[in-house]
Amino acid sequence: MKVYIREVQKAPWYFFVPIILVTGLIWYGFIQQIVFAIPFGTNPASDTEIWILLVVFGILFPIFFLSIQLTTEVREDGIYVRFSPFVSRFLPYKDIKQVEACTYNPLSYGGWGIRWSPKKGWAYNMRGNKGVLIELKNGKHLLIGSEKPEELVRHIKIIKTR
Repeated sequence: MKVYIREVQKAPWYFFVPIILVTGLIWYGFIQQIVFAIPFGTNPASDTEIWILLVVFGILFPIFFLSIQLTTEVREDGIYVRFSPFVSRFLPYKDIKQVEACTYNPLSYGGWGIRWSPKKGWAYNMRGNKGVLIELKNGKHLLIGSEKPEELVRHIKIIKTR
């Protein structure tokens, strides 16, 4: 199926600072204790625990956070939103009442990520405060964060009216 526009957003660089710090500390402890046989810390973990920490927080933890991204695609049959690795959502054009580019306060949804607000509905956002607000025919709303909301809205409206 033809993709008319595709936007992929990743977390901003400062999101990774604590991850790099934790990962670096785990690798430092691993190298000190396993490679150089110097116990790490005043109450060192066992070698088995250090290996587990390395695998979980030194390898899997950073890979997991590097894989998080928001992908929005406008296709012939509707809008596809994927917040990897968590959820995918498909919005067929027949269910969409209205779309508009907007500026919003992410904190009103509870921050960034996959969010739900009883008053505002679902939001999928990675960064910034711009997005596409979609009103569905059933009265529900969905906000998709975007760095180019006007372009997404333009494509959605063109394809929806075909």
